[in-house]
Formats: sequence, structure tokens, C-alpha cells
Amino acid sequence: MAVCFILFYAVNPMYSIIMGIEAGKNVRSMWSLPIISSVLFLLGTWVFFDISEITFILYAGIYLVIGLAALILSVVIRKNKNAVHEGFNT
Repeated sequence: MAVCFILFYAVNPMYSIIMGIEAGKNVRSMWSLPIISSVLFLLGTWVFFDISEITFILYAGIYLVIGLAALILSVVIRKNKNAVHEGFNT
């Protein structure tokens, strides 16, 4: 049970953040990674636990929001970083 808590509250959110940051590096081809990650989490938990447990849908939704927020934040930071570098080069 302790391993499940560590996975749900530490490992999976960190994985969602990392997935969002990596997807933000090339949004055109990797925008779906946070969605795929959340869906695979949901399918994996339904395989090992009870499929009628709707709490896992909430967890998958939260991981999706975390991943998309990291993706958007990564894109914004990259754009601002590039704008600052272009400003120094002129």
C-alpha cells in the first residue's frame, strides 16, 4: 500500500511533469504525450485494480492537467528565452 501512495503522489506526478517538459521541446510532433501517458496510466490501473473504481479517472485527469501545464510552461519559457537571446543579438 505504501508503494501505491509513493507512485500516486510522487512518481506519477513527476513523470507527468517530465513528459510535459519533453513534449514542450517539440510540440508539433509530441503534443499528445501527456494525453497518452494519462490514458496508459488509467488502463494500467484498471488492469491491476478494479475497472469500476472511478477514483483512477480523477488521478488520470490530474496527471493530464499536470502534464499539459508543464507542456505549456515549457513552451512559454522557450519562447521567452529565445526572445531574450534575439534581443541581445540585435
